[in-house]
Amino acid sequence: MGRFLAKLMRKANKVGTSMEKYQEAVTFAEAGEQEHVKALFQADAEVAEERAGKLLVVGREGTFSREIIDYALDMAKRLHYEILALNTAALSGETFRLFSSSHRKLSQDFRELSEKNARTFHEEAERLGVSFAHTVKFSDRDEAIQEINKEFPNIEFVVSDSEEERPGERAEEGARATQAIYVYSMTT
Repeated sequence: MGRFLAKLMRKANKVGTSMEKYQEAVTFAEAGEQEHVKALFQADAEVAEERAGKLLVVGREGTFSREIIDYALDMAKRLHYEILALNTAALSGETFRLFSSSHRKLSQDFRELSEKNARTFHEEAERLGVSFAHTVKFSDRDEAIQEINKEFPNIEFVVSDSEEERPGERAEEGARATQAIYVYSMTT
């Protein structure tokens, strides 16, 4: 809970700093110092680009469901986040290492399948102006998320389909089956 409050306080301080910067910009703009105003906002844009929050979208093995793509794109667009799409396959165990040629082939096939399936996601993100990157990890889902969090410390939220497959319940007439989407915050 303490980390959450600290993060909340940092965000509140940023709002205060932003207001001061806007007031400074207005003052210089009124004085006809447009170059100073441009310099203020250019520096902010460069810092914001470096610190842009990321939304980690975890697919189900080598795919991303239509629901998760739509949800993630909408969230990233609204919150001005970059998307980092992740596919995982637990191919790192000792069993797979014993058969190294099969392991390489399985890994290569999984990577190709994941990249093919991420293309639609990438194209839609590009169309909406959302920055998009895709990665593949050969470990279990939780371990992969931990690795990604170490590589990219500015991940703010994780969006994923449900972990396990659930047998579909019999839908009532006219009702549509829905896929659960889970969103959780990555606090530092």
